[in-house]
Amino acid sequence: MSGTSTPTLSAPAADANRIIAIVTGANSGFGLGICHELLRNLSVDSGVPVPSAVPQLAALPSPLSGLLDGPGAAAASTAASLPRPHPTFTLVLACRSEKNAIAARDAVLARHKKDLAARRRKGIPVPYGWEEGLRVEYELVDLDSVGGDKGLLSFARRIGDKYPHVTSLFLNAGYAAFKQVVMGRFMMQVLTNGLIHALHRPRYNIENVGERSADGERGSVWGVNVLAPYILAKELTPLLRASPKTLPFEPRVVYTSSIEADAEGLKEDPLDDYQLLSYDESYRASKYMGDLVLTALDGDLGEEERPIRCIVAEPGCVSTNIAVAGLGAWQWLVKLKWYCYWLTFYFAHLIGSPYHPVWATAGAMPMLYAAFIADTFLLSAAKTPAPKLHVVSRPLRAPTVKYGEVDKWDQNADVAKGLAERCEQIRLDWHKREQENK
Repeated sequence: MSGTSTPTLSAPAADANRIIAIVTGANSGFGLGICHELLRNLSVDSGVPVPSAVPQLAALPSPLSGLLDGPGAAAASTAASLPRPHPTFTLVLACRSEKNAIAARDAVLARHKKDLAARRRKGIPVPYGWEEGLRVEYELVDLDSVGGDKGLLSFARRIGDKYPHVTSLFLNAGYAAFKQVVMGRFMMQVLTNGLIHALHRPRYNIENVGERSADGERGSVWGVNVLAPYILAKELTPLLRASPKTLPFEPRVVYTSSIEADAEGLKEDPLDDYQLLSYDESYRASKYMGDLVLTALDGDLGEEERPIRCIVAEPGCVSTNIAVAGLGAWQWLVKLKWYCYWLTFYFAHLIGSPYHPVWATAGAMPMLYAAFIADTFLLSAAKTPAPKLHVVSRPLRAPTVKYGEVDKWDQNADVAKGLAERCEQIRLDWHKREQENK
C-alpha cells in the first residue's frame, strides 16, 4: 500500500485492470466515508459480490423491479462480483489543504490495514496482490477557483497528465456559508414540527448573504456546489470515456446532494440570480441547483456511444464539517456543541429516523451504489430523466438505498438547461483567458 503525490513527467501508461476513483472533499465527512468504503468494497476477493454493487429492490425504478425475481437474483450477484485477475485500485483524494490531504491519506491507509488484519484473523481471504497494487494518492484543488495553480482547470490537467483514465468521479465536496445556529429557532422548530423534522430540515441556520469567491467573480456557495462539479465532470469526461471496458464497473460521475435540496429553495425566477447572491439560504438552493445541473449532464453524457451516467445521491444527515459550520469560533465550544449535535443525531437514529445514518461511512452507501451498480439495473438517461438515490437509515442495522427522483424536475428542466449553459460559458471563458495569458 502506498500514498504519494509525485508528479508524472511522461504520459501515463495504460493500466487496463486498474480501477481509478477520485473523491473531492476527501479529508472529512462523507468524502472520507466514501474513501473508507471504497477500500472496504473493492478489497473483497474475486468471485465475492462487492457489497455496494449488489442491486437492492428499493433502489430500482419500478419498471426494473422484476429483474430480481427468480434467476435474476443469482445473475445480479454474479454481476456484482469482481473478476479474476483481481483489479488493482488507485484512490485519489482531492483536497484543498496538503496537510489535511496527508492526514486523510494516512487515516485511510491505517484503517484499511486494520480491516485487512481483522479479516485475516477471521479466515477471510484478501485478494492476492491487493496491498502491493493499492495506491492512495492526493491532488490539491481549490474548488472556489477556476484558474490558477490549484484551480479546477489545473487540477483536471494534472489528473490527465498522471492517470490514464478515471473510473469513478465522486463530486462530494460542498460549502455552506453558515455563520450562526439560532438555538431559539431550533427549539421552536422542534416544538412545531418535531425533533426528526428539525434535524433533517433545519430552518435555524443563519448564512452569510452575498458571499463571493476569492476572485470576487462568483457567488462562493454557488461556485463550489454547482459550478465546480460541472467543470470537473466536463473536464474529466475524456478520462472517464477512456476507462477500460474490461473493468467490472462502468465510468460514472456521482454528485453528493443534500436532504435539503428541493425546488422550494429557489426563488420565482431562479436564473435572474443564479449565483444565489441575494439568497438567505444559499446552501439549500445551491444543492438543488447541483441536482439539476448534474441531471442535465446525465442526459447529455449518458446517451452517447460510451455513456457516462451522472447520478445524484443523497447521504442523509451526519455531523460533518458543514453541519457544525455555524457553531462558533472557540474550538473547545465547537467540540462540545459537535458532541451534543452528534448525540442528537444518534438519538434520532435510534428512534427510527430514516434520515440519520449517524456515520459518514453509512451515509456513503448511496454514492457507492450509484458508482458500482450495473447498467442493467438503471433505466437509460432518456427513460429516467432525473434519478436520485437516497440512504435509508435503520436503527442498529446497516442502511439501505432507495430510488427517488430529483424534486420537480419536469417543472425545472428549463432551469437546469439554463444553469448548465451558464456553467459551460464560464468554463469556456476561463479556457480562453488561459490561452490569452500564455
